[in-house]
Amino acid sequence: AVLRPGLSAPDLDHPRSLPVSAAATRAQAGCRVGPSCPSSACASHAPRARPLAQPTGRQTGTMNEDQVQKQIEQMVKFIRQEAVEKAREIHVKAEEEFNIEKLRMVEAEKARIRAEYERKEKDIEVTKRISQSNHVRAARLNILSERQVQLNNLKEDAQKRLTRLVQSDKYASLLESLIVEGLIRLEGTKVSIRAVSGQATTAKNVLPSAVAKYKTWAEKKGAAFVKEIDITINDVAIKGSCGGVILATAGDKIVLDNTLETRLTLAMEVRLPETRRVLFG
Repeated sequence: AVLRPGLSAPDLDHPRSLPVSAAATRAQAGCRVGPSCPSSACASHAPRARPLAQPTGRQTGTMNEDQVQKQIEQMVKFIRQEAVEKAREIHVKAEEEFNIEKLRMVEAEKARIRAEYERKEKDIEVTKRISQSNHVRAARLNILSERQVQLNNLKEDAQKRLTRLVQSDKYASLLESLIVEGLIRLEGTKVSIRAVSGQATTAKNVLPSAVAKYKTWAEKKGAAFVKEIDITINDVAIKGSCGGVILATAGDKIVLDNTLETRLTLAMEVRLPETRRVLFG
């Protein structure tokens, strides 16, 4: 039931609170008590509310279709705005993460490429140094080889000059000096001398003079073996030499090679630094 303004619930149960038309209606319904019947259980005494006027759009609790549609549109607009902002936030975050990851990958690739090029540069530098070292080594070997060729040519030239010296008149004096030098080096009493093939006669001719010089040297030294000195010429000739002699003593256990080739080789070894300085600076 719709309450009228100004009426409370207890007033509805009392007949007086109803309009006259309602009491008459009760009488017509057959109520024996009449208008003063206090029973509200009686169907004829049930209060009858007077119909009220239909409420307007402002007074009702419901909304019309336009208002519902408008509210739905506002909710959709709000949801869309939230979705757009959320999508923008996700996009910005994804863009930042993408840029960070891209920068990390770029830096890592740069570091890898830089390390690779540094390694290649080092390899090239090592290869270059090895190549330079090989060139320098090859150049030095060529220089040493050329210097050795020059030294060999010098030795061959000296050998030719010695051959010419043997054929000259000065060779007899040189041969005597070689014999005396060998005897002094050996300091022996019994010495056998071998001459170069074809030079035995020359050696025999200069032997007395050489022995006399050796004895004179021994006497000055005060040696007691002067009277025991016995120098002989061995008939076995020296082959492959241009001049000089080979002396042997103590039963051929001690041998002194005093040929011109041996002395030339010895002179080349002793004078090699000076020779190089003169030839190559």
